[in-house]
Amino acid sequence: MVELVYALIQAIHNLGAVTLVAVPAAALAWQGRSAAVERRLSWTLLAAWGLQAAGGAAFAAASYGFKGQLPEATGVALAALGVKIAATVVGFGLATAQLWRDRRPGTADWVACMALAGTAFTAAALLRWYL
Repeated sequence: MVELVYALIQAIHNLGAVTLVAVPAAALAWQGRSAAVERRLSWTLLAAWGLQAAGGAAFAAASYGFKGQLPEATGVALAALGVKIAATVVGFGLATAQLWRDRRPGTADWVACMALAGTAFTAAALLRWYL
């Protein structure tokens, strides 16, 4: 049962991760064609960052629920977790800003979104390696 819960959380977390790269890539490919499409992509990006945050919280909740404690993260793992959380907060904020502004997101906005996703992925790899 424990493995199934972790696998389901990981599957949802991975879906969010793929979306974090796919949305900005699609937005860059279709940039300038349709403001409505770019707005939908911004909403999708916001949901993907939210899914990442929820997935991280679900991992913590499952660990606490099944083991009675959170995983012991120290050193590189703790730093990677901090980077991952920071990237998620900034990414969520950037996606929110894209929706609140009166102008369409520019190339720099979408590239920044991809960079944040890459940062979060790199931190996730380090976190997985050291935990």
